Amino acid sequence: MTKLGLKIALAFFLFAGTFSVFSQKNKKEVVNDSNTPLHLLAPDYKVPYGVISESNVKETLDRVLIYLDKTTPARVVDKNNGKEITDYEKLDQNSQLERGGFRLASYEWGVTYSGMMEAANATGDTRYSDYVDSRFKLLSEVAPHFRRLMNDYGVIDPQMKQLLTPHALDDAGAMCAAMIKYAQTKPDFDLRPVIDNYMNYIMYSEYRLDDGTFARKRPQYNTLWLDDMYMSIPAIVQMGKLTNERKYYNEAAKQIKQFADRMFVKEKGLFMHGWVESMDDHPAFFWGRANGWALLTMTEVLDVLPQSHPDRVKILELYKAHVKGLAACQSGEGFWHQLLDKNDSYLETSATAIYVYCIARGINKGWLNPLAYGPVATLGWNAVSTKVNKEGQVEGTCVGTGMAFDPAFYYYRPVNVYAAHGYGPVLLAGAEMINLMKKFYPKMNDSAVQFYTTEQRTNAPIFGMNDSTRPGEMQAGETRVDENAPILFLIGDSTVKNGRGDGSNGQWGWGSFFQQFIDSTRITVENFALGGRSSRSFFTEGLWDKVRPGLKKGDYVFMQFGHNDGGPLNTGRARASLKGVGNESQTVIMERTGGPETVYTYGHYLRLYIRQAKAMGAIPVVVSPTPNNRWNDGKIMRQDQAYAKWAKEVADQEGVSFIDLNKLSCDKCDAMGEEKARKLFMDTVHTNYEGAIMNCESLVEALKAMGDFSLNKYLIK
Repeated sequence: MTKLGLKIALAFFLFAGTFSVFSQKNKKEVVNDSNTPLHLLAPDYKVPYGVISESNVKETLDRVLIYLDKTTPARVVDKNNGKEITDYEKLDQNSQLERGGFRLASYEWGVTYSGMMEAANATGDTRYSDYVDSRFKLLSEVAPHFRRLMNDYGVIDPQMKQLLTPHALDDAGAMCAAMIKYAQTKPDFDLRPVIDNYMNYIMYSEYRLDDGTFARKRPQYNTLWLDDMYMSIPAIVQMGKLTNERKYYNEAAKQIKQFADRMFVKEKGLFMHGWVESMDDHPAFFWGRANGWALLTMTEVLDVLPQSHPDRVKILELYKAHVKGLAACQSGEGFWHQLLDKNDSYLETSATAIYVYCIARGINKGWLNPLAYGPVATLGWNAVSTKVNKEGQVEGTCVGTGMAFDPAFYYYRPVNVYAAHGYGPVLLAGAEMINLMKKFYPKMNDSAVQFYTTEQRTNAPIFGMNDSTRPGEMQAGETRVDENAPILFLIGDSTVKNGRGDGSNGQWGWGSFFQQFIDSTRITVENFALGGRSSRSFFTEGLWDKVRPGLKKGDYVFMQFGHNDGGPLNTGRARASLKGVGNESQTVIMERTGGPETVYTYGHYLRLYIRQAKAMGAIPVVVSPTPNNRWNDGKIMRQDQAYAKWAKEVADQEGVSFIDLNKLSCDKCDAMGEEKARKLFMDTVHTNYEGAIMNCESLVEALKAMGDFSLNKYLIK
C-alpha cells in the first residue's frame, strides 16, 4: 500500500470510529436486567402506546368537561358591575353574556357543543348534555331580547350580535349544525328561530363563486378556504335531515364536489388549504386543521346523507382517499404535523383529535377497515390524551389561522390553551374512541396494537389467529368457580359437541348436557370438543394446545375419539390415525401442504392426552365412542373389536378410568328396539336431542357405578 493509500485508509478508520461513537451516544440503549426476550423489551415511546381503556378515556373527557363548565358561565350580567340579570325583560345596552375563557356562540364552541353531545351518548353521563342544555337554553331565551336592544341601540354584546346578524360562515355554520343536532333530540325549548336565522345567512347571503361555491374576498379576490367546508356544509346537510327537504342534501353534496375538484390533490390524498381563482399555481400548503375541517365535513355528511343519494358513493370514495392520505402522514408519536407533509413543522393537537374522531367514526360506521385504521386512531388518541393537562386544558393547539402563500406563516403560528379549536375535537375523539372500544377487540400482539372483530382470548404475547380461541369458544379455565374449584374438560368430536353446542341444526352432542347432572356451584363443564376431529387432528390442529394451559390440579379431562379416525392418511381431510394402540408410525406426504407428517396410532394420541393431562395434575378419563346408527339383524353394531376395544386397552395401560359408553348406549338401543332407537339419530352418527341425552345419562350411570371415584361427589343425587 502506498503512503497516500495508507493515509486515506487511516482517515476512513478514524472517521468511521468517530461516527460509530456518535451513533451510540445518540441512540438510547434499552437495558435488559431480566430474562425477557429482547424483542419483547418495552420501547421508549414518547407518548403512551397500547390498547386504551374506556375508563381512562372517560377520565380525560371529565377533566375537559369540569374545566369548561367552570370557565364558560351561562349567565347574562351588567357589564358595569358584573351582577347577574335573570329577568331578561330588563336587559339594556349594558347587558352582556358573562365573559369566560371562551365565547359561547363562536364556531369553535359549535364544535364543542357537538362534542359534548357525542360524549353524553357514548358515556351515558348527563353532565355533558346538561352543559349543552344550559348554554343553548340561555342563548335561545335571550336572543329575542338582544334583538330588541339591537333594534333600539344598534350596538349589543358582540357574541349575541354574531348570533343574530352573522357576517361570515364562521359566525353561523358550526353553531347552526350543533343546534340542529340538539333540536332533533331534545326539543325542550325552541331553537328554530336561531337555526333559521343561521341557515338563511348560509344559503342566501354568503358570498360565492359563479358556480355557487362558497368563497371569500380575502386575502385575494375569489379565494376558497378549505375551512369553509366545515363552516357551512354540515349545517346544510343537517338541515336536510331536520326538514326532509332534498335541496339541502343536494347543496351539501355539490359544495363538497366543487371544493374537492379545486383543492384535493389525489397524488397526496390531501387538501390544499387555499385556492385562488386568479392564480395558475395555487398555494399548495397542506395545513393540518383545515384538512381536519374537510374530513369532519365528509364524516358528518356521510352520517346523514341518504343511502340513495346519487353523490353518496363519490363522497365516500373521497373520504376514504383522504383518510388513506392522512394515515400516511401520521408521526411516530401519534400526532399529525402542523403542515402535514412537513415533518419539521410542529405536532398539533386539534388536527390530530379531529382525525382520531373521523377515523374512529368511519370504523364504527363500517366505512373503514378496523384492522387497518383502528391502530391509527388508537395511537392518535394516546397522543391527544397527553395534551389534556391536569386542569382540563388542551395544550398544543394552533391559534386561529388565516391563509398564506409561504410555509413560515404556518410553521410559526402560536399554540395556546385558550385556542378554542382544541376542545370540541378532543371531546369528539374521546367519545368515538369509547364507542370503538365497545364494538371491536383491540389487543397487543408482538408488542403492537392490533384490532380484531372477535375477542382474542389468548394471553400469549405473540399469537397467530390459529393460536387464539375461535369465535364463540371459551378460554380454557375461564368458568372456574373459584381458584380451587375443579373443571370438567371434554375433548372429542361432534358426538360430544355438535356445531356450537346449541342444537341449531337439530344435532346435539352429549357434552352439551353434562352440566345438568353436576353441582354447577362447585364444578363446571368446559366442552372443547369440535366436529370432524379425530384423535390425531385434535392434536395436530392445535386444539389440545388450547385446553392444556387451562388445566389445574384436580381438574378432569374426559376424552372420546374414534368416529373420525378412519379414512385416508394424507388426502382429503387426512385425519386418520393408524389402527391399534402400538408404537407404529408412518410418514406420509400431505396432499394439502406437499410436506411430510408422521402419523401414529389411535392409542398413541390418546396416550399424549392422558400423560400431558396427568403432568398438569388433572385426572384423565377415557370414553369409548358413542354407537353408530348401523344395525344387523335388529341389533345395533358395536365397536368392541375396534376403537372401543383400543380405548380400553390404552386406559388400562396408563392406569386411568375407562367408561365404555359404546356398550352402555348400545345396550339401551337394543332394549328399546331398532325402530324406536333409530329415532334417536339424525344420520348414521349424529344424535338428536333425545339421543344425546341418552348418551349423557349412560355416562353418568357409569360414573355412579364407579363408587368412590372422586368426581362423584359433584354429581347431583
